[in-house]
Amino acid sequence: MSRFPIHQMHDTEFEDLVTLICRQILGPGVTSFAPGPDGGKDAKFEGTAIDFPSQAEPASGKFIIQAKHASNPVASCSDYDFEIKSVEKEEIPKIKRQFDEGRLTHYLLFTNRRKTGGAEDRIPDRIKAETGVQHVWLRGLEDIERDLLHYPTIVKLSGLDKLRSPIQFMPDDIRDVIVAFHKHRGEMASAFDSQHDFRDYPGLPRKNEVNGLTEIYYREHILADSEPRFPEIRRFLENPRNWELAEQYHATANELKGQIITHREQFVTFDEALEHVYQLMHERSAELQSASRRTLIKVFIHYMYVNCDIGVKGS
Repeated sequence: MSRFPIHQMHDTEFEDLVTLICRQILGPGVTSFAPGPDGGKDAKFEGTAIDFPSQAEPASGKFIIQAKHASNPVASCSDYDFEIKSVEKEEIPKIKRQFDEGRLTHYLLFTNRRKTGGAEDRIPDRIKAETGVQHVWLRGLEDIERDLLHYPTIVKLSGLDKLRSPIQFMPDDIRDVIVAFHKHRGEMASAFDSQHDFRDYPGLPRKNEVNGLTEIYYREHILADSEPRFPEIRRFLENPRNWELAEQYHATANELKGQIITHREQFVTFDEALEHVYQLMHERSAELQSASRRTLIKVFIHYMYVNCDIGVKGS
């Protein structure tokens, strides 16, 4: 899960973010360029770095800084459109030209993509081999997030604090539950023999009123779309073989309950809060991107609500 919604930034905003980071780790002399054809650079710096790659052994020379933004929150550096199409075919010729002209000795490539599949070594090694540049760094999402945690003022200066979701939780546990449920769903009984446990149990209308869940959302989305799957989920979580998954489910529900209660005032209706949680789970878990699993995300969120695992109970 990304701690900051960097994927929601525009390309120019991301370039500004990279410049702010570089002024912290390289020095105030970092110069950025206006939007337009960049010729293979978004910013540059010449001199000795303040804190890069470390304070003990700072790099010194001519730095070229390139920023590559991705709007997909689960994009990786190993994706074809980045590693081959963007870096190898588009950027490497520009880097080589600048190196041959004596305009750089160090190259930093920033991206909000995740560094996976050995890309951290593979991409810099390819750039070095094909351009002659000896010092190349690939700074991915993990590096950028560490920089933002180390320099919190950048979060405000870049506007990320305004984009950041008020609800912060780790979706890994519930992701595993949904993936396991999706995998074994065909093994469970299909008869909805427990509908009466959920549809009109005492207190639900009052709970909807207290939490601010609208009648149309409850009727059209929870009852019509999700409620028929609730008995399956209940049987799945109550199966002794799934006790570890059940613990993960309850850990996520408990975390979400506190987050939603704390930040409830930031949503006009409870409908919006539930939809916001869905969006967070969907965006931050690559394993939940398929259509059938996206549907299950909402079913599980609605189950949490109706089963009184999240939201304020009616009284």
